[in-house]
Amino acid sequence: MKRLIGWIWLTVLMLISAPSAAGDGPMAEVMQGLGENMARINEGIWREEFVAVGLAAEGIAEHPLPPLLQRLELLAALGTDASQFMKADKALQAAALALKEAAGKRRMGEVMSAYQVLQQRCVACHTWYRDRTSVKAQTALDQENND
Repeated sequence: MKRLIGWIWLTVLMLISAPSAAGDGPMAEVMQGLGENMARINEGIWREEFVAVGLAAEGIAEHPLPPLLQRLELLAALGTDASQFMKADKALQAAALALKEAAGKRRMGEVMSAYQVLQQRCVACHTWYRDRTSVKAQTALDQENND
């Protein structure tokens, strides 16, 4: 069991220390915070620390917005898909609140189900939007369009 927890910690540390999903784009700081809270949830699940799971889930649900200038950059990068991005963020928040509620009941089965939904929301958002919210990806796209 200790070895398994060691591997989990190694994975979590690699995820936290890796470049954020948004790279150096307008969502970089927000994504770093979300990643840290996901790591706290993972640790809390393994240790059956429901309070820690609930607090981290609340941190995800109430994540801060990027500063105004960065929000404007984000909206420009997303273009007509900005409203879909905002809907995806609301779905993420709802999933995090469901996880917080499950953790408050101290029901591991419900916690795991809610955590799975939260992970699916994260991955879906990354799949749909990550490249377009990254400054490096946008620069490459701009260069492609100018050639």
